[in-house]
Amino acid sequence: MKIYIAGKVTKESVFKTHHWRDDFCAQLSLLSGMKLVNLDPLKAEINSDDPKAIFRSDCRLINNAECVIVYLSDDISVGGSQEILIAKYLEKPVIGFAPFGGKFNGSTKIMMGHEIKNYKDPFVFSTCDVVCGTIEEVGEALKTIKIIKPKTISIIDEAIND
Repeated sequence: MKIYIAGKVTKESVFKTHHWRDDFCAQLSLLSGMKLVNLDPLKAEINSDDPKAIFRSDCRLINNAECVIVYLSDDISVGGSQEILIAKYLEKPVIGFAPFGGKFNGSTKIMMGHEIKNYKDPFVFSTCDVVCGTIEEVGEALKTIKIIKPKTISIIDEAIND
């Protein structure tokens, strides 16, 4: 299965390397029992000085993927959220890996003076088809990817009209 793994790209991230996707994909292969092909955006042969070339390349890779996994580390940048919406536009299933206890899943958050325990980020949980708190859960979700009906970009219209 071809997968696109979105997430932090700099070595200053929690991963401490540019090419963390290789190890992450290998772990997911073992956990899911599936042969996974990593469509790594950092290995695409493009002019990295050209923002439009990067965007085009990422759109093509997401289009070619059978599934998008977004590693929602606490230091993720804007690109990850955009890649989720690109996947929704392309009707691709999205698995969000939001580690439990991190800022997107299961933390305590103060909003408008009110403490929310077991906080679930509304943008993550509204746009991802499945949200997992551990890498083991991501492996299990991959096993069911063929039966997941992906949310589409229509979630935006539905939210406006609801």
